[in-house]
Amino acid sequence: AVVSTQSTGAALEDLNMSHNKLTEIPETVYSMSAICSLILSNNQISKVEPSKLIGLSSLVCLDLENNNIGRLPPELSLIPNLRTLLVMGNSFKIPRADVLARGSTEVIAWLKNKVPL
Repeated sequence: AVVSTQSTGAALEDLNMSHNKLTEIPETVYSMSAICSLILSNNQISKVEPSKLIGLSSLVCLDLENNNIGRLPPELSLIPNLRTLLVMGNSFKIPRADVLARGSTEVIAWLKNKVPL
């Protein structure tokens, strides 16, 4: 999937790139400053770079379910307005399934407690 922010893309608020066999988050996504909902479920993404996602200050929902993410970076909790973080169905073992089952608020709080000072 090729995403371009030329023309009206800069104002894009919802982007669904699920089921595209993506192995990473496309670089062009990081320049979409107005994006509120980013759905990347059911791909083959193996790592997440929170330092790039933190710049998406309008991002409220991030769906990374059913990918190949081996480590869930605590810094995801630093995305300023993130309220919904969906990460079930990945290969990481921490946080455990019982934390994930409690919902986004608990997952984000758990991650926030793990951010290195």
